[in-house]
Amino acid sequence: MDDDDYWNTSETKENAFNFDDDVLSPKEILAIGQKPISGQSDNIFSSVAVTLKANQLPLSSLISLKVLDLLILAQSGKDPKDVKPETDHSVAATLKRLVLGRSVSLHCHRSLKSKTELIDGAVALGDGNVILTVVLFLIQTLNKKLVYELLNSRPLALSHYIGFLQSEGKITELTDLLTMLGRSPEAAVYQLQHLVRTQGTNVEVLLRKVTNLASNHFNQPGVDAHQLKMVNDYVKLLEWQKCVNKPALNNASPLTCLAHCCTNHWHEGAGNMMSPLTLCQRQQIAPVQYEWVVLNVHAGAAKWDIVESLFSKKDWLGRSSVSSHMAPQTLLARLQQLQAPSRLLAAALAVLPTDERLRLAQHYKVHSVVIEMLHKQKDRAALTNYKMTLSPQSEEYILAENTLRDTSVKWKN
Repeated sequence: MDDDDYWNTSETKENAFNFDDDVLSPKEILAIGQKPISGQSDNIFSSVAVTLKANQLPLSSLISLKVLDLLILAQSGKDPKDVKPETDHSVAATLKRLVLGRSVSLHCHRSLKSKTELIDGAVALGDGNVILTVVLFLIQTLNKKLVYELLNSRPLALSHYIGFLQSEGKITELTDLLTMLGRSPEAAVYQLQHLVRTQGTNVEVLLRKVTNLASNHFNQPGVDAHQLKMVNDYVKLLEWQKCVNKPALNNASPLTCLAHCCTNHWHEGAGNMMSPLTLCQRQQIAPVQYEWVVLNVHAGAAKWDIVESLFSKKDWLGRSSVSSHMAPQTLLARLQQLQAPSRLLAAALAVLPTDERLRLAQHYKVHSVVIEMLHKQKDRAALTNYKMTLSPQSEEYILAENTLRDTSVKWKN
């Protein structure tokens, strides 16, 4: 077989690269360097993709489709002037180009009907970038009131536009939009968030602006009572921070301020500005939050006497017990994490039901409570086995041994 016959056989044509084929399409060129999709047949491009390193960038991230098209034209030998521009200006064609990231002018859509179809098509696609592109086009070419009416009946588009205005810090436009849609309280919340972000380190300016915002917007009829209370409490916090005049506490949360008071002003009497109790009353900090902050602050400083006094309560007979607004299991877990003394763990365990008390005492290795519980249950076998897990001659080991020697107990096994 001569060379010409070889290259003209059907088998060779199927496996060889045909130099007579048309130039590569943009899609084929962009496929070079990209991982082949599962299920596709192997070809010269997927073979190249397998051999390339995983950290190589695809060609589409290095060159725009427009420039790539010009390169393809140059490779084909065609004159760019002979290439006719795309003439399909339908809504579907425009949306398709937007989804593909191609350059497209929306100004060919001049009628309200065409623009309405554009926004409806973008919403149907659900592509956030396309939706936002169309919305911004509508803002540029239509009366704002008309755009707001279109957005009001299309919640997805409205949500994307609100997110855009918020992220860009366009608080005036956002306020106008929500006010025109009858959502003034929501606009006030966004204004408050913007003030906190932009004026957070300047308490005096922030206090003045938030006070004005509260009187002009949050004190109006129809405002949610919870939002009004939130803003009023925030104003009180800013007033407190202004009086304290400590930069580290500027615009800090109430619990951060409470931690500062617990650390530095624990013994201040009620009524004093820096007293933890005064701050709790002023900010209406919940008892469970107060206990959590006090526990963490003073346990971190190993001031266990303060922690013990916080949770120890006496009944009318003078007997002490642990009382807390926290769930016993939560209190126990945190005490163990903070490496509290065994007596505190034992006191916290005492308020639990018998079965749960034994289980948690074993879990947290509060040996005295385990020994006491097994003693009350008269379970000599379990106590003997438990003694074997303790360090020989340790205090707990000796306690278990002495308990087993108690002749007054009628062991059940």
